[in-house]
Amino acid sequence: MIKKGTALLITATLTLGIGTGAIAATSLQPIRAYLNSALSFTVNGTAAQLTDANGKKVLPITYNGTTYLPVRAVGQLMDIPVNYDSANSSISIGSGSTSGGSTGGGSTTTPSSSKPTLSQLGSDAMESSSLRTKDPAKTVYKGKDYKEVYINDKPESFRDFQVMTDNKYSTLHLEMALLSGNQKITIYDGDRTVLKTLSLTADQGMTGVDVDVKGVKAVFVESTEYDPGSVLFVPLTTSYLVR
Repeated sequence: MIKKGTALLITATLTLGIGTGAIAATSLQPIRAYLNSALSFTVNGTAAQLTDANGKKVLPITYNGTTYLPVRAVGQLMDIPVNYDSANSSISIGSGSTSGGSTGGGSTTTPSSSKPTLSQLGSDAMESSSLRTKDPAKTVYKGKDYKEVYINDKPESFRDFQVMTDNKYSTLHLEMALLSGNQKITIYDGDRTVLKTLSLTADQGMTGVDVDVKGVKAVFVESTEYDPGSVLFVPLTTSYLVR
């Protein structure tokens, strides 16, 4: 387990590693840089690999004698959430404060007042269910342990899950992946008004979606079309509500 408080022993400047399409063209300046495949990484003495949200290897960039690392990949290694707000072109690191050391057993996470995760909100956001689990055998996806997840391997029996928003939030951010098969996900409000639809495949990796929930009391996330045997994986520690 990598502790949040441990410094990453690399003398490098961190960059987010977002696509250039997310930033206005007027803020971009062309440079000549190099992907640096020669560097290796250790965290707390353990060999580590920088990867993106889909588990694909990413490389540092060297420019003018300085090595730049993708901050999201480093955040994953350090078990620290990194979020990019495209509307305000801002980056936030960490979703709350932690007492008791690492995020492993015995620690207590204080919910962020503005962006509490579904895991932090507990039963205030989602009812207890056999499909919610903290079993380490089930919470790991592409090498990352998400600590608490909703995992549904029986879409024919359990078609949806509910998130209580109680008219208190503006946005629901969900992260989802399929462990197998294909699914169409439809997100409704309590009146069955469609708020968002998306298609997921097992090979596309972790997918994030933002849903406008202003004035909405409850949100239903339903597998409206699915392959037999497809498995939906929703990390509750990185899915959150925004006030």
